[in-house]
Amino acid sequence: MKLRALAFDLDGTLYPEYRLIFPSLGTIIRHPLFLYHFSEVRKEIRHLRPIDNYKDAQARLFAKRRNIPVDRARAIIDKIVYKRWVASIRKIRPFHGLREILREVKKNGYILALMSDLPVEAKLEYLGLDGIWDHAFSSEETGYLKPNREPFQELIRRIGLPPSEILYIGNNYHYDVLGAARAGMRTAHLCGRKPKDSIADVHCRNAKELVDFLSSLGKAGT
Repeated sequence: MKLRALAFDLDGTLYPEYRLIFPSLGTIIRHPLFLYHFSEVRKEIRHLRPIDNYKDAQARLFAKRRNIPVDRARAIIDKIVYKRWVASIRKIRPFHGLREILREVKKNGYILALMSDLPVEAKLEYLGLDGIWDHAFSSEETGYLKPNREPFQELIRRIGLPPSEILYIGNNYHYDVLGAARAGMRTAHLCGRKPKDSIADVHCRNAKELVDFLSSLGKAGT
């Protein structure tokens, strides 16, 4: 498998999502209905086409579910998700050994990229993983969420390599593995149990196996 670039999902791939439970408890307790409806909106919007403006479309769907003005819906989402929820990651640390191996593979000539469904800049800073990436962005910037083709096409465009030379690493089989594979990329799946008939090129049961796999890579392009 000739690889010259490694691209990653963020949540659940760079750190364990279960560690978000405690710092997020306040938000979960105060806003259970919001979180339910927002989760449903995110599921719905993955199947919506075309989308002219992602955040406007998201706010309209949320406003319809809650029967509130669109401007009010957008303000609530900005406050709870893009500010409060993102800040809950502040004291979380990445998987053990991941920061070091990312620096090592970068020294070996790999382009490092990151593409996640939620904004990434603040999260990477909180995790101590800022300054590592050649490219890092949210799929929202393309107007669509994974597994739609637009986020992966934008990832390929930014990296500037044939998709077959890019390995996309994520923890969600449908969004990450299938989405990246349809775009022609190689895939690695971080998941405790390998799905039946998985098409992932690499399967890592836990973070240690992911770090070990990254450690086994030679120089980029070999």
